[in-house]
Amino acid sequence: MFEGFTEIDVELENAKIHAKVGGEGEPLLLIHGYPQSHVMWHTIVEELAASYNVIVPDLRGYGDSVAKNADFSFRAMAQDQVSLMKHLGHTIFHVVSHDRGARTAHRMTLDHPGVTRSVALLDILPTLDVWRTMDDWLAKRYYHWTFLAQPGDMPRRLINNDPLLFLHSALLGLSGSIDIFDKDALAEYERAAQNPDVVAAWCGDYSAGATIDVEHDRASQGEKSLIPCLVLWGSKGVVDHHIDPVEAWQAWFPNALGHPVEAGHFLVEENPKAVLDALCVHLDGVD
Repeated sequence: MFEGFTEIDVELENAKIHAKVGGEGEPLLLIHGYPQSHVMWHTIVEELAASYNVIVPDLRGYGDSVAKNADFSFRAMAQDQVSLMKHLGHTIFHVVSHDRGARTAHRMTLDHPGVTRSVALLDILPTLDVWRTMDDWLAKRYYHWTFLAQPGDMPRRLINNDPLLFLHSALLGLSGSIDIFDKDALAEYERAAQNPDVVAAWCGDYSAGATIDVEHDRASQGEKSLIPCLVLWGSKGVVDHHIDPVEAWQAWFPNALGHPVEAGHFLVEENPKAVLDALCVHLDGVD
């Protein structure tokens, strides 16, 4: 995986960000989600690197990145990524993002206007819409939103007692089958999950997602970005069950376009060709 890519660790003020970098062309930042790492992009990264300078980091506390404080808000994670790109000499770049990484990308467009040339948001709704539509049907499928956000160390202690069981349950619950994951990618997710600091990052991330991130998004309501925005989601998942994802994102990105992909939540790994084709059309269309 990641043939031809260089591995780097960049020391920032509040985090050490681990990433892989490869290819030449316009800079393209790929941001992963929970409970994974940069490895989730392995199915499409080499094709993208044929046309772009691709930067593939781990979010703070995830994978091999290190958080130097307890701030796991999307604001902090967005700042990490902007600082990483600036360190690499990039002041404007494309962003392709999945799950928590896509929420990071959303906050990046709000806090750092002019930095993102285009954005792709994979299999999420805006955070406020998720909480607004959290009924019993969705709560059963997104139970981790409230479990990981519980105060204190209870979630971490329970997960660390059997981290692989928890990881496999999380992956299975969001995908429907553990078999969609490449064995080497799964081994990387398993390695990271056995690090208590990674588990702490999961909990810190979702705790912020239920508190300070909601406050930040409420304060930003009405702000819009006119950059090109692609919205993709898994047709076998839950994102489009209550509301249309494109319409939801057009409240923030009026130019948002998108469509479902024949897959579950982890569409990049389950149907990489469809995702890659859609991303290429999206990126090729950016002026």
